[in-house]
Amino acid sequence: MATTRVLADDVVKLYDATDSKKLVATCFWGDTLKEVRRSGGRPVFALPRAVWNESKNRYDNVTTEVQPKKDVDFQDEPALKVRFVDVGQGDAAMIETPRGQRILIDGGEGPWFRRYLRVAYAHVLKSKSLHCDAIVVTHGDADHYDGLTELVTWKRNADDPMITADRVFHNGLVKGSGSDAKTIFGKTRSQNGEVYATGLVGDIRQVPLSQLNRPFQAWQSALKGLQSSNGPVKVKRLGYGDDAEFDFITDPKLEMRVLGPVVDDLNGTPALPLLHKPGSSSYSASHTINGHSVVLKMTYGNVRFLFGADLNEESEERLATHARTVGDSLAAEILKVPHHGSADFSPRMLEAVRPVVSVISSGDESVAKEYIHPRAGLVGAIGKYSRATVDKPLIYVTEMVAFFRRVRNAFETVGGQDKPIRNAYEKLQFGIVHVRTDGERVLVATHSGKDDQKESYAFRVDEQGGITWEETSIV
Repeated sequence: MATTRVLADDVVKLYDATDSKKLVATCFWGDTLKEVRRSGGRPVFALPRAVWNESKNRYDNVTTEVQPKKDVDFQDEPALKVRFVDVGQGDAAMIETPRGQRILIDGGEGPWFRRYLRVAYAHVLKSKSLHCDAIVVTHGDADHYDGLTELVTWKRNADDPMITADRVFHNGLVKGSGSDAKTIFGKTRSQNGEVYATGLVGDIRQVPLSQLNRPFQAWQSALKGLQSSNGPVKVKRLGYGDDAEFDFITDPKLEMRVLGPVVDDLNGTPALPLLHKPGSSSYSASHTINGHSVVLKMTYGNVRFLFGADLNEESEERLATHARTVGDSLAAEILKVPHHGSADFSPRMLEAVRPVVSVISSGDESVAKEYIHPRAGLVGAIGKYSRATVDKPLIYVTEMVAFFRRVRNAFETVGGQDKPIRNAYEKLQFGIVHVRTDGERVLVATHSGKDDQKESYAFRVDEQGGITWEETSIV
């Protein structure tokens, strides 16, 4: 009979139980495995995984018996897991609590997040849909939610969806036609010299199609088809202080705070002020929807995460001012850096967070989406305003922890003819940043171009936010 075991070692290489030279997978601290027997004094695990079938152009679910070459230690409880997933120029992250609850935060644009989940959760998808307790769409830009449209409409097989979800949270701004900030979000109201969006939406499924642009129409259709394993799917707008919406989290050590957007009250009507182009008095639709992103602060024991979505300088100053006014702290050990490392940021925001680990989600996928992210000034500012007691803070860029191989003799078909591609590259390893914690100790690990080489860092956080580092390792 299989026994569930939780790894206590930081990095564990698992080899084929019948071929000790064949590396099958690498697991990290807090991962759960099924021990099916022992051989040579060491456990043998049954490892379900997805393997690409080249001849059939698909992933096949297989289960392989694997074994570590060295003795490994185990612990009683899984770790809190946060994965920042490389989706090119976009955002996607997944939280998995020690009790197995899952929260998706954004989903990038295109198939990348779906493909990652298809492989990472092959052991679940082999027999059932992947259940998510909540999906958080921080804001309505395609590079944050278009991949979710594809994800929730994808089928695991002919009958079952790939994922189910109980809740979908968003910031309340939906886009109509055009690009004028004063009309694209529906109703507006002028007050005290400012213009506010007042047509904030609760349940996107109830909005007439005529009021939505094409991507939002597709997202609405996807939401209508989204299934739940616990009854109807709840779709709701979030604003600062809506912490009770995360009361479904069962782990008593885990707290989720909603810090953004900061919603104003105009005589009983919830409203979000239109934001401006940097250095201009003109209103900007893109800066408005970015700046009013859903911002989450997650605390697990002594360890704090801040998910900064696509905040910009104007909204960061607004959030920092509001937090000071109400006595909240933005301080966090792990920061998902806002807006892919844009130059439109507030140093005061970084100073308030004082991160130890900063993760920038960005990547080059097409010339049309080239924004020179992350900007050099932003990366330098992160170094300057990271935790003062830390000599070597960690800064990750999902694109930089990916691996690209140059492809020689690559061609593309243009007008029915094959033409050579200069400097063609193939992405062999997507840049996943793994963060694990038990509430005191933190492990941050990434992959590389070599299957048997991983980089990891570990540190401890005391109750006052003090940091103690452990030895760095490349395993």
